[in-house]
Amino acid sequence: MENNFNKDWKQYILNEGHGPEVSVWVQSLKDHLNMLRPRSVKEDKRIQLMKHQLNEIRKATNRLQKEIKILQEENQLLQEKQENGQKSDEKN
Repeated sequence: MENNFNKDWKQYILNEGHGPEVSVWVQSLKDHLNMLRPRSVKEDKRIQLMKHQLNEIRKATNRLQKEIKILQEENQLLQEKQENGQKSDEKN
């Protein structure tokens, strides 16, 4: 289990960030956390905390992805408007 995570992380570093989306990494971490079997109440609480924090990370990345999409659409509209403005200037 840990070996797979280390292998995935090493591959991510070697590819300099080119690879799976953040959601894939979050899902992988979630799967690994679900495989852990706590041996004490203290470990169980730590795992529950990590699961909660991972869920918050997932929510935050989803919000950021939505904001990025909106900004990309706005940028596209502005570029199209600028191109249309340049074309009308060339006609005059």
